[in-house]
Amino acid sequence: MITFGDEEKWIIHSTTSIRERINIQQWHSLHFKNIIRNIKKSIIVYPDSINSSELKNAERYYRKIINGTIFSAIDHVISLSELSYMIESKYMSDKSLGQQKALEGDNLEVLLVDILTQNSNVIKWNGSKGYETGYNYPYFRNILNSVGIPVGAFIKEINATRDIPKLPSGGKPKTDVFLQIRLMDDAIYGFTFSCKRSSSDWVSVHQYSAGKFIEVLGITDKRLQSALLEFQAVGGLRALSQQSTDILLLEMPKYNTKLAMWVYGGFGGEGDPNIHWARNVITLKNETSELRVIKLEDYVRAILDEDGHFGTPFKWTFASGAKGKSIQLKGKVI
Repeated sequence: MITFGDEEKWIIHSTTSIRERINIQQWHSLHFKNIIRNIKKSIIVYPDSINSSELKNAERYYRKIINGTIFSAIDHVISLSELSYMIESKYMSDKSLGQQKALEGDNLEVLLVDILTQNSNVIKWNGSKGYETGYNYPYFRNILNSVGIPVGAFIKEINATRDIPKLPSGGKPKTDVFLQIRLMDDAIYGFTFSCKRSSSDWVSVHQYSAGKFIEVLGITDKRLQSALLEFQAVGGLRALSQQSTDILLLEMPKYNTKLAMWVYGGFGGEGDPNIHWARNVITLKNETSELRVIKLEDYVRAILDEDGHFGTPFKWTFASGAKGKSIQLKGKVI
């Protein structure tokens, strides 16, 4: 049973198969709801790695509930990952938009570390013949496959963390999650990930001073340097002079690849390249729960044609309270 802050309660039943014996959970659900009045949901939960025939059974049964073709005291028949999102959504329903966005980002990082360090996932990956279903195993398999760990490679040890050291300047690095894997031959591999989750297409992805833009991108053109400093000072497109607008439109596209590699991965900036620079991007779309793992170079190539400002794939603005101090870029989550 889950109890939320408003005292609403949900009861959760777990299963690996949907059979006629689900009538037992129906019976329990009906009477629990009668006895404890603030139980609002009764939910059947199955593993994300359930086999295809069992998945069809679950989906078929859920359709009967949704369509009202059976009397049901059970409200949902869903996967473990879907349950996670339902709980999160309920918890955040009374939070501000800003709080929700911050929590979503943090929750994704926590979820990924939990998935990557879950022993049941390692057991399943290593080919256990038992009944281990793993924890969000499809995500685990997708991440390992995407970074090049071959299927059948026996994992001896795996560690993941979101506790990444700060940059020398005290800022936050682009790496959100660091993964280290030791295989049976004692070869050790390290992977860095930037994690992005959003229901909107454009999100804040970068914020640095104009001076840092000039330094990292290696900009020597005095006119472009002046235009960047002016944009930082005025904070927006409308207040920018036509001369600086024209210079940014002409010159900034020349730096698009280098800029995007810095924006999304930290490349060329400060910090330890092996820890602070993110070589992979993990995206999770709220609408579909689809998790994608993309190498940074491929991600950058995919966003270069986006229609941003000044011929770049980014929308240029400033963060609240930072006008005159820094430039903020918004980018696409693909």
